[in-house]
Amino acid sequence: MAVGSGESWQQREERRRQVAREARLMAREPAGWLPRLVLLVATVAWLAMLAWLVQTLPDRVPTHWSGGGTPDGWSSRPVAVAVVGLLPLVLFFPMIWISRLVMVWPDGVNAPHKEWWLDRPRRLVRFERLLREDLMLIVAVSVLLVVGIGLIMGYAAHQPGGAVPGWWFAVLIVGYLVLLTLLVVWMYVSARYRPDDDDPELA
Repeated sequence: MAVGSGESWQQREERRRQVAREARLMAREPAGWLPRLVLLVATVAWLAMLAWLVQTLPDRVPTHWSGGGTPDGWSSRPVAVAVVGLLPLVLFFPMIWISRLVMVWPDGVNAPHKEWWLDRPRRLVRFERLLREDLMLIVAVSVLLVVGIGLIMGYAAHQPGGAVPGWWFAVLIVGYLVLLTLLVVWMYVSARYRPDDDDPELA
């Protein structure tokens, strides 16, 4: 069955594989300064929060709270530090490597105007960089969520009974979801992924 202008889906898939092979031989484009700065700030904040917890947490730490802010789960200091320390390392930071997926399985990544980006090796290299930058911002926001959780946990550990205002978590989660939604919407409606046939490197 033909796809597009006389091209079968098998031919299209083979062409994309060839584009990906050529793109993998090209140098990666460096990420822009703003995504790198945002990720650096989030990482420094996370490391500072970890250092503060290691120095100040008591042996018994509240790690889960009811809707009213009353703790209903407790852990030891090593476990509490391990949770907020490993969560970004295991779940968030590795997300940045998803951008490399476009070099191996281009059809597996969705983005605006994907057909245009997958058509040339240089475009695919640029596409990977744009996706990597967006993932850096998503990871930074997610790491800041962990920072917020760690700060609440550290504060609660020194309060009588380990209680905290229940609305703190609501503000933290809602703020995170709003930022994440704004980032995704910006990725899709901004001009970042708009085809640029005027760029001689991408034409």
